[in-house]
Amino acid sequence: MTEHLLELSDVHASIGVSHILQGVSFDVPAGDVTVIIGRNGVGKTTTLRAVLGLVERTGEIRYDGRRIDAMETSRIVREGIAYVPEDRDVFADLTVAENLALAERKGRPHRYDLVHDLFPELESRAKQRAGTLSGGQQQMVSLARGLLNESPLLLIDEPTKGLAPKVVSEVVKALELIKGTATVLMVEQNIAAARRLADHVVIMAEGRVVAQHPAAVLHDEATIREALGVGTTQGGH
Repeated sequence: MTEHLLELSDVHASIGVSHILQGVSFDVPAGDVTVIIGRNGVGKTTTLRAVLGLVERTGEIRYDGRRIDAMETSRIVREGIAYVPEDRDVFADLTVAENLALAERKGRPHRYDLVHDLFPELESRAKQRAGTLSGGQQQMVSLARGLLNESPLLLIDEPTKGLAPKVVSEVVKALELIKGTATVLMVEQNIAAARRLADHVVIMAEGRVVAQHPAAVLHDEATIREALGVGTTQGGH
């Protein structure tokens, strides 16, 4: 494995006529958690989607030293990149167990023991339709699908967004427990959660990376206020 598991160089991406990413460049160190922060609309989610090829993009994207920017999304996923989207995307009419089964990838261990240890509720609700779960429980399903296969790289988009404080704590605790078992690139606006999880911070503004810092920057209120347009006491939103 290379020192930087993921490398983006001069990545541009558009959605329709909107030029969202305007030359994004940064590296994701192997084995660490890198958190992207920035105001709404600066391209954080689009950056994750660009890695997976879910949006039209140009520039170089290297995963474990190999270029993946010309690959189909399905091939990128097979290379060992898992994605937990912002909007959860559970299959509402399927059970919890069926949602997890759909995430199984051939040729990789299926870590049901891990996801049930992290989210015991999912085991007890295995036969329940996902659409009848609470928002927090659906987020657990979404995270469990991302963690089910042994993936070297996890892309996680705002895992605590819209959750009650108790559920935020459960989700962050689960992510703390998997630290070091995979490389993580995460978008997270909740600064308290980011402080607990991040090893590195990427700050974005207007479709570009404006700074990269060690996680200690998350305790610098002036920098965070400038990056997010709020004080840290507001949780980053």
